[in-house]
Amino acid sequence: MEEKDYALISDRELVDRLLIGDEEIVRYLFFDKCTPMFNYILHRFCPCQLDKNELINELYLYLQLDNWYKLRQFDFRSKLTTWLTVVAVRFFQKRKGVLMDYRNQSAPIKEEEKVFDFLPELISKMDVWNAIRKMNNERYRQVLVDLELKDLDPKVLAREMNVTVENLYNIRHRAVKQLIAVIREEEHYV
Repeated sequence: MEEKDYALISDRELVDRLLIGDEEIVRYLFFDKCTPMFNYILHRFCPCQLDKNELINELYLYLQLDNWYKLRQFDFRSKLTTWLTVVAVRFFQKRKGVLMDYRNQSAPIKEEEKVFDFLPELISKMDVWNAIRKMNNERYRQVLVDLELKDLDPKVLAREMNVTVENLYNIRHRAVKQLIAVIREEEHYV
């Protein structure tokens, strides 16, 4: 089904297809149709370098909680996108302080926090540290440091960040992708 065909789908069918986990509908609704809403929320509530994919993931996981309890509350008296905007704004208003607090509590990266036994491993780790420092998303940097270099328990870090463990792994996945891009860029200039 092409994107223009999705515009013809009723809100009821969109909800039904979301409830069964239709990935095409998820992509259409959250990444195409609601892009202006997420851009607004990103600008208004999350000035702390969070990316749009992370916001979408947070909201999607919230809607999915308790067998889609929140989504099942949609009663079709308004447009789905209007209802979703209200839910998203309220959700991120509540989370704004948490998202900003986590950003503010990040400590400077210290290379001496790990002891290395062998020179090749040390050089490799130093390259990783340098690449992490060059990442432009502070939250991604901190997640990589906490999970990969400090070996912090994911459940503890998820609790500190006030996100689910599943979302923490999604954040980590995006952080690793950004780290790889930084490393590849450095290799390009060497």
